[in-house]
Amino acid sequence: MAVAISAYFRQGDGKITLITDSRGNCAMSFDFSRLRRSDQIVGGGAIALFILMFFFKWFGVNVSGIANTYLHLAGISASADAWHTMSGIRWILLLTVIASVALVILVGSERKLELPVSLSVIVAGLGALATILVFYRVIISHPNSGESAKIGAYLGIVACAAIAYGGYLAMQDEGTSIADVRDQASHAVSSATASVSSSGEGSGSAASPASEAPTAPPAGGAPAPPAAAPPIPPPAAPPIPPSAAPPSSEE
Repeated sequence: MAVAISAYFRQGDGKITLITDSRGNCAMSFDFSRLRRSDQIVGGGAIALFILMFFFKWFGVNVSGIANTYLHLAGISASADAWHTMSGIRWILLLTVIASVALVILVGSERKLELPVSLSVIVAGLGALATILVFYRVIISHPNSGESAKIGAYLGIVACAAIAYGGYLAMQDEGTSIADVRDQASHAVSSATASVSSSGEGSGSAASPASEAPTAPPAGGAPAPPAAAPPIPPPAAPPIPPSAAPPSSEE
C-alpha cells in the first residue's frame, strides 16, 4: 500500500493528520491529548531552544558608541547567535532538539521506537549534558576578554534545563529508574561488543585457507573404503651354525 506524507491538517477532534495512504485515509495522526505533562515540557523546551539558537544573540563584543554606530552603518553586527559562537556545542544542542521532537511525535502518534536505551533516557541525558556545557560556556568560560553574554545565552540555559527536567519526568512516567538506566546501558554495550566480535569471527573464518576445508564424501553417499593394511614382513631366517673344523693331518 502506497503511503504519502500529506500536509498538516487539523481535524475537529484536536488531531493532526501526518501521513495518509494512497486512498486518502489517515495512516498516522498526532493527538495533543496523548501528550503527558513531561512531553509538553520537553516539546516546549525544544521549540524554545531551536528559536533561541538561530534567532537570538548569545554573545557580543563590547564596543564604544562611535564604533558601534560605524559597525551598524557598515552592516556589521557586534554580536552573534549560538550557531556561530558555540561551534563546539551546537551539534549537541541540535541533537538534543531532534531527540526531544522525536519523543513528542512518538508519544502523540502512539508509536514506539525499539532502542537499546529508551528515548526518554536519551532526552534526559542530552538535556543534562547541554545544560552543563552551556552553563559552563556562558557563566564560567569566556574565550575573549571583551566578550559578553546576551539574553539569548541565559534563556538557552533555561531551555536546556527544561528539556532535561521533562525527560526526567518522562522516565518517571514510564517507570524507568536509575538502576534501569544502568541495566539498559550495560545491555547496549554488551550487545554492541557481541556484534563486533561476531563480525570479526565471521571475517576470520571466511579468510581461512581452502586446505583446511573438510574432505567431501564420495559420490553416491557410500562410505569411503578403509585404507589397506601395510604388508607384514617375512620372519627372519635362523642363524646358520658354524661349520665343523677340518680334521688334523697328524691323525
